[in-house]
Amino acid sequence: MSVAIPLGFEFAGVSCGIKQAAGKEDISLVVCRGGAVAAGVYTQNRIFAAPVALDRQRTPSADIRVVVTNSGNANACTGERGMRDAHEMARLAAAACGAPAEKALVMSTGVIGEFLPMEKVAAGIAAAAG
Repeated sequence: MSVAIPLGFEFAGVSCGIKQAAGKEDISLVVCRGGAVAAGVYTQNRIFAAPVALDRQRTPSADIRVVVTNSGNANACTGERGMRDAHEMARLAAAACGAPAEKALVMSTGVIGEFLPMEKVAAGIAAAAG
């Protein structure tokens, strides 16, 4: 199977152990070193995950450099620690791509109410960036 990647973008997905099923890809990076326009449509629910709060603050934007996604853990209902983890995911992804932290967006899906395994997330971001 061939994949067409738009000019100026780089994509990578790896398994870092967030998902319970071993070997399943669970973290990815979408990189646009020249910057990309980003907007968001967000839940109207009063309860939302930390990545939603972070991305609402950063969009719309004319200069997003990286989007980091994970599956297996939604980083929802995790309070202050969840927000710190979302900011750290953004910082790690941006640093791995040579971008400022505020130029990164974070998206998470999966189990609700559990903290992100940040050591695995950090290792996954580094592997995907490689």
